[in-house]
Amino acid sequence: MAALPWAGKFPVLAIAHRGFSSAAPENTLAAFKKAMEVGSDMIELDLHLSKDGEVVVIHDDTLKRTTSCNGKVADFSLQELKQLDAGKWFGSRFFGERIPTLKEVLELTRGKIPIHIELKEGDLGRYTLADLADRSLEEVEKAGLLDQVLFGSFNLSAVDRIREKHPRLPVALIYNKTWDIPQDATGGRPIPILSSSGKVLNQANASKARQQGMKVFVWTLDREEQMEHFLNVGVDGIITNHPDKLIKILKKRFK
Repeated sequence: MAALPWAGKFPVLAIAHRGFSSAAPENTLAAFKKAMEVGSDMIELDLHLSKDGEVVVIHDDTLKRTTSCNGKVADFSLQELKQLDAGKWFGSRFFGERIPTLKEVLELTRGKIPIHIELKEGDLGRYTLADLADRSLEEVEKAGLLDQVLFGSFNLSAVDRIREKHPRLPVALIYNKTWDIPQDATGGRPIPILSSSGKVLNQANASKARQQGMKVFVWTLDREEQMEHFLNVGVDGIITNHPDKLIKILKKRFK
């Protein structure tokens, strides 16, 4: 089983889900800064395309839940999206936080922390998931940060598209369905990382994945007993909204 290209402080990576999203509004620069401040090993984030094809960091394909506006991300230009408040919903101290672009996040994290990019399915307007993969990869290439990024998706074709362009680039298949062996999920393709929901991952599946040469990530674990359980199962990364809790557990276990 090949080693991950990113060395964490401990044998298991502490991955901040949408940044330190229990302490700051998800998928914002504030959340990413806080994730770095507490010592996270990696930041997970989500991407969509604006109406004018810019790569923006937001989880939903609609704006209502995390901004001051209704509507679909794909129906707004970057300039229009930048006028929206992406922090006020979380708390008044984050008033004025904006939807970041992938370019901004790459500059923020350059040389500091790797990022796990999820290519989001959903309503992409005039664009396709392949367009999102291509544009995202283009931004990473421009920044010269291919060695600092892990691409992942629920969609196997998006994962394949990244690997076609960069065969040596680590990728992750994100999965949340019940499966017997990971090879069923990957269609027999060699996928370096399987990122599974904690609701379906178990000892047998994790062991089979590792036997097939995969690293195993699990998401989204926020309770300490969940974290302890999957550390016992044997995973390589834990994705959490509470990286501070996870880091404390890792320090105790691996000190």
